[in-house]
Amino acid sequence: MKVLVTASYGHIGQQVIPLLAQQHVEVVAVDPDPANQAPLKALGASQVIVGDIRRDEIIDQAVADVDKILLILPDALDGMVPMAERLITAAEKAHVTHFVFSSCLNTVMELAQHWEKYEIEDRLMGSTLNYTITKPSGYMEGHFPTGPDSLFETGVLTTFIKVDQPSNLISLNDIAAANVKVLLSDDDYYACSLDLCSAGNRTTREYAQEVCDKTGKTLKINLIPVPDFPSVHANDQFGRIATYHGNHPYKGNPLDFNALMGRPAKTFSQYVDEVLAVKA
Repeated sequence: MKVLVTASYGHIGQQVIPLLAQQHVEVVAVDPDPANQAPLKALGASQVIVGDIRRDEIIDQAVADVDKILLILPDALDGMVPMAERLITAAEKAHVTHFVFSSCLNTVMELAQHWEKYEIEDRLMGSTLNYTITKPSGYMEGHFPTGPDSLFETGVLTTFIKVDQPSNLISLNDIAAANVKVLLSDDDYYACSLDLCSAGNRTTREYAQEVCDKTGKTLKINLIPVPDFPSVHANDQFGRIATYHGNHPYKGNPLDFNALMGRPAKTFSQYVDEVLAVKA
């Protein structure tokens, strides 16, 4: 089997590629930065195409001879909807057997990146392709990263989003495992959308408080303005994120993940315990 993985050196791609390689799957990776070519090979990619996936010639090269596609979108990059539309058309012409799209939980109109993903879902569902849409909630590792300046080390959570709305989180490991299971399947998940969530919906403050309880630190919330980005698209996207997530719940249910994987997803408590075990 030969699988194209887009946004290959992103958070999900770095988890997916080794899992596919372990199953002797040929992985075609695409990345605009030549410096990522060697690291992607080290992760297990059989072929690395250096170039911008938004360009038609890169799409044609990436789709050639692949059996399946995992479409992951880069963060805060414009032009994603027309890129995806051209990729879907190229996949139809190449008779790709299965197109998996990593979208997001509960696509809503108010969020720019959600609306883009909704448009791509709509185009994919109207295509001739066998498709599966995976819909992960927020990444534990993204909301609560580790490192010298992290909440784990300082007890300070710096964020531009208000912290008292409940949300669902899932680990990158589980997102990757779910997508790989779908890719390795035959026709089990065609025309299917799967929410990828862990058990429990808590506020950001409650998640952060657990970290501080387990590290013996006093929680401090440092609410900052929305960062300013050079891209108008990114500024719009992150401004909407702050407004929406600061005032709306983002709840999820683990039913789909549990049924797909035959096991529960990692909980946030388990994630925190794993981080602290590595630090010990």
